[in-house]
Amino acid sequence: MKIKVIVFLLITHFTSIYNVLVNKTPLNIDTLKIEYLTNPIGMDVLKPRFSWVLEAEGRNRYQTAYRILVSSSQEKLNQNEGDIWDSGKITSSDTNQVEYGGVSLRSHTTYYWKVKVWDESNTESSWSETAHWSMGLLKFSNWKGLFISHDVGYDKTDKYDSLYLPPARYLRKSFTPKKKIKKAIAYTTALGLYELRLNGNKVGDDYFAPGWTDYNKRLYYQTYDITEHINEGENVIGAIIADGWYAGYIGYGLLVRLDKVREYYGVNPSFMGQIHLEYEDGSIEIIPTDTTWKSSQGAICEADILMGETYDATMENTGWDSPNYDDKSWETPKVYTYPNGKLQVHPGNLVKNTERIRPIKITEPKPGTYVFDMGKNIAGIAELKVKGLKGTKITLRFGEILKRDGNILTENLRLARATDTYILKGDGEEVWQPKFTYHGFQYIELTGFPGKPTLDAITGLVLSSIQTDASTFSSSNEMNNKLYENIKTTQEANFFDIPTDCPQRDERLGWLGDAQTFMRSASLNADVASFMSKFLIDVDDAQRWYGAYPNFAPFPYSRPNQYAPAWMDAGIIIPYNMYKVYNDTRILEYMYVGMEKFMEFQADASTDFLRPGGGNNWGDWLSVNETTSHDFIGASYYGYDAKLMAEVAEALGKTADAEKYKTLFQNIKTAFAKKYIQENGHTSEDTQTTYALALYFDLFPEHLAKKGASRLAEKIENNGFKFSSGFLGTKHVMLALSKYGYYDIAYKLFKQTEYPSWGYSVVNGSTSIWERWNSYTKDELSNSDINSKMNSFSHYAFGSVAEWMFINAVGIDTEDSGYRNIIIKPAISKEMNFIKGSYKSINGTISSAWNWGKNHLNMDIEVPTNTSAKVYIPTSEVSKIKESNMPLNKNPDIKVLQSEEEFTILKVGSGKYAFKIKT
Repeated sequence: MKIKVIVFLLITHFTSIYNVLVNKTPLNIDTLKIEYLTNPIGMDVLKPRFSWVLEAEGRNRYQTAYRILVSSSQEKLNQNEGDIWDSGKITSSDTNQVEYGGVSLRSHTTYYWKVKVWDESNTESSWSETAHWSMGLLKFSNWKGLFISHDVGYDKTDKYDSLYLPPARYLRKSFTPKKKIKKAIAYTTALGLYELRLNGNKVGDDYFAPGWTDYNKRLYYQTYDITEHINEGENVIGAIIADGWYAGYIGYGLLVRLDKVREYYGVNPSFMGQIHLEYEDGSIEIIPTDTTWKSSQGAICEADILMGETYDATMENTGWDSPNYDDKSWETPKVYTYPNGKLQVHPGNLVKNTERIRPIKITEPKPGTYVFDMGKNIAGIAELKVKGLKGTKITLRFGEILKRDGNILTENLRLARATDTYILKGDGEEVWQPKFTYHGFQYIELTGFPGKPTLDAITGLVLSSIQTDASTFSSSNEMNNKLYENIKTTQEANFFDIPTDCPQRDERLGWLGDAQTFMRSASLNADVASFMSKFLIDVDDAQRWYGAYPNFAPFPYSRPNQYAPAWMDAGIIIPYNMYKVYNDTRILEYMYVGMEKFMEFQADASTDFLRPGGGNNWGDWLSVNETTSHDFIGASYYGYDAKLMAEVAEALGKTADAEKYKTLFQNIKTAFAKKYIQENGHTSEDTQTTYALALYFDLFPEHLAKKGASRLAEKIENNGFKFSSGFLGTKHVMLALSKYGYYDIAYKLFKQTEYPSWGYSVVNGSTSIWERWNSYTKDELSNSDINSKMNSFSHYAFGSVAEWMFINAVGIDTEDSGYRNIIIKPAISKEMNFIKGSYKSINGTISSAWNWGKNHLNMDIEVPTNTSAKVYIPTSEVSKIKESNMPLNKNPDIKVLQSEEEFTILKVGSGKYAFKIKT
């Protein structure tokens, strides 16, 4: 026994020495960003915010101070000369949302920065790698370009009976630098969509620039560094422009026969920009868009973002965007007036090609019709590779599933033509991809192809504004692992400059109900900080004059009552979650006036603190067998809004407002309970959704909440562990069950494969999240009425279960804002053998895993540097817990906060921990 004690003490002693030695290693600085972006070119934020992530070996590592240098040149930064800003040594643990505090930033200027930090022992780190950013054009006087375009005439078609699909417009300008170039920067934008060309090549890797906005309020521009692509002699800058969201078909306008079916913002797309040539002698020459440019048409005969694109290669102006081209037949461009909207830098992420995928199979359902299976349901375009005779016409159509006969299903596209056409020029192998359209699809139908195509005839280009690389998830249930991949695929397909509801049919609108219910899930799957910052500007721009946020944003349609409970509430829920996830108070400040106005609108509509379900109410969209009243939904979301507004006001230091909204929430809660909650803990409507919303929104009286949760669990069990809820209730069902400890029932729902459930889609072959629980079945083609009228196979709303998957199943949450004070509290159940996941937060990667051993439970976690965590161990007996095979009372890195009936709560600093709990 004495030997064992001595050995144990020696191990403990040397472990402590090891940790001390490790902790002498300075902190390492990684992931430098400014305004959530890495080395952005062309910003217009006058006080940008810096962020970085810290990494270090050992435990309980944290930052105690930082110093930021900003310099006007790389050379000065290398010499540690912060001539623009030297923050000095700032005593602070902040590593994000650190606001610039130097001299005023200037247009068309590049800045270089780096940071160093001090750790818990005041040990100084090395300087970080150099990062940089540049400012765009900050004043109107900086702009010299005119909006120009090629005149292709006007729409003379019958707007309901035929499509108007004008050709793309081509613009070019030849120029020769006068001296040796030091730097060349292009600032460009368009009313419509544009692709910038220089000396025969595309500039940048963006698609669908400049992005969708309410063009009457703002128009975004892009900045490109083209220094490396400028020739000494003749150069040619060019642009191709198309209707896009500005003048093309948007959403369901044609379907419901609105007064306008296209041209919601303007009639003719136009391009504007300028190149700044900075010579080595310091002089600058500006080449703006003006009437010295030339304009024409070309091979893109039709270009519509929704309907598709037609390219006639026989009409190509070969070399038009390169030197030595004869443009005498080209015309002088038409000049258009500046738009009403403010010219700004795009604050988010433009669409990019995130993945190239190859088809996995070709079938021929009828002679000459070939169907390519791309393996998963994406948003994007098809690249065609073909060789044939001049004039051969190839048609590509797109679908998400196949009919019984093997042909693609297109009825669910409604009036979206979703068709691309390519006409061969006949001079060998031709490779083509459209520029100004995109589709939602898993299958591509190819007709007119010369001969029999092989798999390399088609390549799929996945297009998205995000990359779903912020998290990992795996479990002992393969269906749930596939579900996670499907959620990410669907989010990627729909985060396309705005969060669209679906990418395939005549809709693609930024529906706020879908966006708010999915917001937290979205942030767990991807870094959506800049993406959602951009979308919230759209939301704020779309707010109605009377205070309501509309059903979607941007909002091009003028229709009455275009707001609905749970949809318009996105104006509060999304910015609140931006604060919770990214510690972003600036977006709260930006949105706050509108949020207050929205709360006033709700108060005016309320009677005795209960908001009715007015407007164009969608209810608990696509619920099954149970209907929750519109008034219940309106009242519950009003209460939730008040609760969140109190937190928002407090985060902004608005103490009087915080108290006002706390009082409002209590008044709503009292009135709500009086009308909707009975003394036995049941809701008056007794639907899954009513319990889920009331419990999650804290609207149940405290003494009845457990009874309400018990009734919800009972209803789930009586329904065969299946849902009856829709878009609004479903994610809250899972969160409410886990909130009150019903882990086993939550997992039974999670693993369910019968209709309605997530697993039902997976076992029926889905590669994405469906709009409807029963969109398709293998053994029987979906109801034709559903398919033909409204059925999306890429609709992320029901994918909001990802929030539960990470916050509960994996057990990663934030106690305050920004994941500085982390909560590790996995919902551990015998329903699963193991769960493992990670999340790349703004403060670093957090991981949590648990699995069952023979007579014990294992929990492995990793807490990022400069953060701490409360860890919930599912036992009240501290003696049953070991970490790295050591009892907790012998472990100096762990503090026992409390031991209660169900959990022992521990406080840990950064580092890796391996817990073993006797069962």
